Amino acid sequence: METGRKQRQYPARIDMKIAFVNDSCERLGVEYISAVLKQAGHEVRLFVDPQLFDDENIAVARLARHFDRKKELIAELKAYRPDLIGISVVTDFYEWACRIAAMIKKEMDVPVIFGGIHPTSVPERVIRNDFVDIVCVGEGEYPMAELADSMRRGAIDYSIRNLWFKRDGRVIRNEVRPLLENLDALPPPDKALFYAQGRHFSVCYYIMTSRGCRHACSYCCHSFLKEIYSGKGRYLRRRSIDNIIRELTLAKERYGIKYVRFFDESLGSDENWLKEFSALYRDQVNVPFICYMHPHDVTPASVGYLKSAGCREIEMGVQSMSEAITFGVLNRPVRNRAIEKALDVIRREKISLVTDNILGLPGQQENDILTLARCYNKRRVSRIYSFWLRYYPRIAITEWARREGILSARNYEAILDGKRSAPFSRGGDTSTREFIRLQFLMFLIAVMPAPVIAWIIERRRYRYLPSRFPPAVMAVLTSLFSPALNDHIVHKKELLRYWEGLTQARKTPGEAFVKS
Repeated sequence: METGRKQRQYPARIDMKIAFVNDSCERLGVEYISAVLKQAGHEVRLFVDPQLFDDENIAVARLARHFDRKKELIAELKAYRPDLIGISVVTDFYEWACRIAAMIKKEMDVPVIFGGIHPTSVPERVIRNDFVDIVCVGEGEYPMAELADSMRRGAIDYSIRNLWFKRDGRVIRNEVRPLLENLDALPPPDKALFYAQGRHFSVCYYIMTSRGCRHACSYCCHSFLKEIYSGKGRYLRRRSIDNIIRELTLAKERYGIKYVRFFDESLGSDENWLKEFSALYRDQVNVPFICYMHPHDVTPASVGYLKSAGCREIEMGVQSMSEAITFGVLNRPVRNRAIEKALDVIRREKISLVTDNILGLPGQQENDILTLARCYNKRRVSRIYSFWLRYYPRIAITEWARREGILSARNYEAILDGKRSAPFSRGGDTSTREFIRLQFLMFLIAVMPAPVIAWIIERRRYRYLPSRFPPAVMAVLTSLFSPALNDHIVHKKELLRYWEGLTQARKTPGEAFVKS
């Protein structure tokens, strides 16, 4: 932990220069924070690490070292001379964030603030790092603006809610402020911040029409965020339809968007809202879109409104069809019949359907996976995501697994410290050879006739399916054969990202590029 550092003074000035250092993914939170900072008169610039061959989809250590661009990024950052550096951190990229922040601190004496879901979940651990000066817990738009404003006045205000600071050898832990009630008060997200960094960011327009969730599934961050914000206001908040349509019509004019991806936990959770939204979206935006839905929100009316608006694909969480696990472990009280009914409703409307499923759950047996397989063999969908359980910091299933002795004290501590583990798409914390065979069976459902799959299941021929494929290979294989719209968008984004990254590497060969 940093100790004894004198309080830094800042010359009063018209605006501050804020730099965000980002991994290879678009971050809506950063876009909103940038928009609020610019609205307050500050200058904002984004620095992106392309993470070639070192991301959540492709990890090849030798190639990653060869094409590493962190030194060039930091040289550009130094030339910009920011007053404050922000890094939005998810757990999967926490070690990446620590590496780049440590490199920055060796080269620059500039305050570094970590925000995002990982610092929000374990701020007391993140703040211990020598290269982290400030941690943001929860929503960051106005805390960041207040921080920049105080620096503009000449000195940091250490009482800003949502922010933890180091000062005089101690940590100042400010309380969490009430949730932002009126989402319309925020300016539109600063899309240009990312779009200027590469064409791959603009392949699909990312948007959220709400914040929060009605549910608290044990494997999801909402299971602990609701605790953090207990008594701090209404957790699920929704933007007005006019506000959403204004953002999208502006984006259509400015960027010529071809696809929209709604990242709300369930776009159909309010049927009356959806009815009005559907009509306005169809008339004024009329761009194909993808969204998430919860099985309980799937009705003939809600799906009809989505189809009328232009929905091309719905992603729905199934997770498990063992009701003992669903109710007892996942805190997700959804009956199998409700899942089957939701699948049937969406399929009848002929909307592309993608389902999320979790393998490696505590207590999960072979027959539980076979129940899923039989369901999908009867009700064919466009894409079956078979994710592996990943224990993330503070989520309810992690705390439950610790109490039940499923996680050792050592493994639990490693989770809180964000130690590198395979992302849920590449094996998570729970992949086994037996379940990899069943994951392969899920892949075969997408490419083989139903009678053949039924024969494989009932004759237990799945026992002879390959079990040595790494989960990452299975994920790539399934994606390549997928007809799902989201997979086609992801393929285009990734191809563009690598093309742009490799082209940039050839144009500006640094030390990392000339070493073999």
